[in-house]
Amino acid sequence: MRISRGLTTCAALAIAATLTQTTWAQSVYEGFSLTFPLYNTGSGLSGAWQVGGFNAFAAGYTAGERSLAFNGLQTSPGRVSAGAFNAINGAIRTLTTTLGANGTTRYVSVLLRPQGTLNAGIFDGFFGITVSGSLGNELFIGKPGAGAEEEYVIENRGGAGQMPSGVPVVVGATALLVVKMEFQAGNDLFTLYTNPMPGAPEPASGVVKSDLDLGTVPRIGIYSTGAFDVDEIRIGATYASVTPAAPFAGAPGAANCHGKSVSALAQTYGGLPAAASALGFSSVGALQNAIAAFCGN
Repeated sequence: MRISRGLTTCAALAIAATLTQTTWAQSVYEGFSLTFPLYNTGSGLSGAWQVGGFNAFAAGYTAGERSLAFNGLQTSPGRVSAGAFNAINGAIRTLTTTLGANGTTRYVSVLLRPQGTLNAGIFDGFFGITVSGSLGNELFIGKPGAGAEEEYVIENRGGAGQMPSGVPVVVGATALLVVKMEFQAGNDLFTLYTNPMPGAPEPASGVVKSDLDLGTVPRIGIYSTGAFDVDEIRIGATYASVTPAAPFAGAPGAANCHGKSVSALAQTYGGLPAAASALGFSSVGALQNAIAAFCGN
C-alpha cells in the first residue's frame, strides 16, 4: 500500500518506527520471490532451499509472481506453488539462529491456499510447513493427510498428537496460521490461532498441543503431497511481529484518515471492491472495518 505524500512528518515517522520495531522482533522472514529456490532470499535464514524432509526425495515447487493476500497482512511479491504429487515432496532451509532454548517463546506464521482438488495426491493430499527439532521430532502446521483431513491442524509430522482447529480447508481460500511456540524443559507448548486478524492483539485462546518436545530448532520446511500455495513465513519473538498489517495512506488519529485511505485505495486499485479482493478481505465492509481500526476513528 502506498503512503500519501500528504502524510504529516510525525505520522510518517511513527509508522516507520512501528515497522522498524516489528522488523527487529521478526527474526525470520521468507516472502519468496521468482528466484526461489536458487538464491538466498528472505532474512534470518542460511543458504538456499534444498530438497529435504522425511521421505522427501523431490521438491516440485515453483515460484509465482503474485503474493497471497489475507485481510491486509503485510506482504512482499512472490509465492510458492505445488501440484498434487504421487510421492512426498519437501524443501528445507536452515535458520541463521537456532530456536528452542528453554524458557523462550517464539511465534511462527504462514499463509496457505489450497488448490486443485482437496485430498488429491498420495496420503490424501497433505500440505503445510514443518518446524524441525534436534530430537528427531517435527511440528507440522497445515492440512493433514489423516484424521481431521479437511481442517487445519497442528500435529507431529506423521500425524501423531493431532490437534484440529475446527476451521475447514477451502480450495482457493487463503488461510493465515499462527503458532505460539513456548519452549520448556520436557514437552513444549504450542498454540494454534487460525485466521486471526492482522494487526490485532493476540487472541485470548487457541488450540493447544503439549505432547511434543522439539529440543532446539535448527530449520524449517515445506512439506506436501497436495496442491497448494504457500507464502509469508515469519518467525518472531512477539505475536505482532508475525501478523503485521500493511499501513493505509491516512495518518492514524487524523480527521481525514479514513477518507484519505479510501481515496488512495480506490485510485490504486480502481475501486474499493477491487482493493478488497487484492488485499484479501472477504468484503468491502471488512476492508472498511480495517481502515477504521487503523485510523482509530
